[in-house]
Amino acid sequence: MKIIYILPYDWGGMPHYTAELVNSTSEYADTIVLGSKDIQSEYFSKNVEVMKIFDTLSFSINNLNTAFSFKNISSFLSFKNIKIIDKIKPDIIHLTTPLIPQLSFFIFLYKLDKIYPIVFTKHGIYSNSGLKIKLLEENIINLSERFVKFKKIIVHTKNDKDALIKVKKIHAEMVTIIPHGTYTFFKSNSNSNRISPQKNCILFFGNIRKYKGLEYLIEAIPFIAEEIPDIKVIIAGEGDLSQYRNLINESNKSRLEVYNEFVPDEQVCELFQRAEIVVLPYSKMSGQSGILNIAYAFDKPVVASDVGGFNELIEDGETGYLVPPKDSNVLAKSIIKILKDETLKKKMGDNVHKKAQEISWANIGKKYIELYMEICRDGD
Repeated sequence: MKIIYILPYDWGGMPHYTAELVNSTSEYADTIVLGSKDIQSEYFSKNVEVMKIFDTLSFSINNLNTAFSFKNISSFLSFKNIKIIDKIKPDIIHLTTPLIPQLSFFIFLYKLDKIYPIVFTKHGIYSNSGLKIKLLEENIINLSERFVKFKKIIVHTKNDKDALIKVKKIHAEMVTIIPHGTYTFFKSNSNSNRISPQKNCILFFGNIRKYKGLEYLIEAIPFIAEEIPDIKVIIAGEGDLSQYRNLINESNKSRLEVYNEFVPDEQVCELFQRAEIVVLPYSKMSGQSGILNIAYAFDKPVVASDVGGFNELIEDGETGYLVPPKDSNVLAKSIIKILKDETLKKKMGDNVHKKAQEISWANIGKKYIELYMEICRDGD
């Protein structure tokens, strides 16, 4: 079986997700990645053929104007190189990222979706972001999807499958649930020495976005400090922190450690090792958080809001706690409960380890191979 994966850009978590998936399926099939000229070849195993055929795209979620930069517009024609697919003649084409207009246009122009079965991983059904980003996604990304006929759409949670069927009017048989695999990338590709967890250290990680509820964690710190005076809260990720400055300034600065910048892979490994708990106080969620999957790779209990599909991966009281969204008091109590109980903390860490094995990329890769084979059989 020959599978082509298309990775049109090298930003966010998509290169890591694609690499983990392709590396796992390459054990069972011939795998080829068609990517941009800046993708990191070292992310992929030796079994994977990487072809850099698209000009580099640049985009920042914190500056939407970058989507319409001259560089991005001038790179449009490089996506005609997707025609190379006709020479490769794959059994399956898998789109692992949100579908950008350049890619959609040339798939439609060359009628690739009429010749080859296309699998599309849809990481979220609706935008988690503010109005501007939501409009960009709904008017450009979602429009791009309408020009391509998919054989199967993959979502990570039952919550998203239900939403896709209800909101997008997609037939149920078109949609398959395959969980997001545990990110082992940051451990296996790190040169960092093993770091012991720092006592009473918790981590908020990822791009700073309004829906991620950082303010509720900051508001919870005084409550936590009443029980655990030496609490340490690490906030790491690029994005606009200005809206939280007053809250941060009102907090005891010694309890906060802030890295308001892009966090390189090596430091990701360090921060997750230091943390005893990872906190996801989101106000809403579509899809599955890649941060949760990194936390599980490091055997860390997770305290998260009970929104979206979090309850499908977090077992309340077993691998962490699910709390009501926008409730700093309950959030604080759940964090305190884990940090003050060494037996509970260890039990949760052990349970997380078991869950991480269950959704390892080795197992997730097998699920994708089974799906590809089913599609090929149906096409015969």
